[in-house]
Amino acid sequence: MVVRPGEGRVPYVPFERRTPAYSGKIVVAREDGIVEKHSQGSFIKLLCKETTGDERFTLGERIYEPGLKATPYDGDSEAIHVLKGQGVFKAWLEYLPKEIEVPLQPGMEIVVMHGTKRLVQNTTQEPLVAVVTICHEPFPAYAHHYPAIFEPGKGNSLHMHDNRVEGFYVIEGPGAMSMADPDSHVVRDVIVPPGGVGYKPMYVYHRQFNPGTSQELCYWIHSMCVFTHRGSRMPQLHIRQHGLDGKTPRWERQAQL
Repeated sequence: MVVRPGEGRVPYVPFERRTPAYSGKIVVAREDGIVEKHSQGSFIKLLCKETTGDERFTLGERIYEPGLKATPYDGDSEAIHVLKGQGVFKAWLEYLPKEIEVPLQPGMEIVVMHGTKRLVQNTTQEPLVAVVTICHEPFPAYAHHYPAIFEPGKGNSLHMHDNRVEGFYVIEGPGAMSMADPDSHVVRDVIVPPGGVGYKPMYVYHRQFNPGTSQELCYWIHSMCVFTHRGSRMPQLHIRQHGLDGKTPRWERQAQL
């Protein structure tokens, strides 16, 4: 049964806990990603079914090469966060007579819901590069990103979610992640290299931090795919511009990340 916006609300029921929580890699380096071709370039899949064993979402780096024509497509919910390059995004919404067109530049994030027709077009002679998170569940799921900066030795606190899977995508600087099974008192730390990503499934305590191995800042994107109530009303399109360099200050309420 498909519950459309405004047609009711089904009580939230969390996904079942998977045992073991990790059935694949915890950290995927960029060079270990799975490269797939698309009509405008390539997609480096980092967190995906093939690397983590989690079939519910994909997180990777999508490259749009110059000079290639964009073709409209519809599909799963996805968040597109531009790292470099320029272009244009178009979407065709159900109740509007014409398409929405948005210029793309570094720091721009587009969140588009399942089944919405859309396209991305590179408008320059340089590659357009974006971090993309895709939710493969066929009901409202909010894939989105939070870019942030951790100073040396800084990070957030251990926390756990029952309604989302997440990725810790490090763009530059030293990054590290902690995790602990809720039935264990052992906390494990792992290093996430620049261009790589750490995987955080549901029902696992985790945190992100800068290990302080140098004076470099850790610039990272907190990627998440939140599984909502099946009767929730979600916008077809959500657009926001972060700083022009793609970065935002470190969050004051770090425990909320």
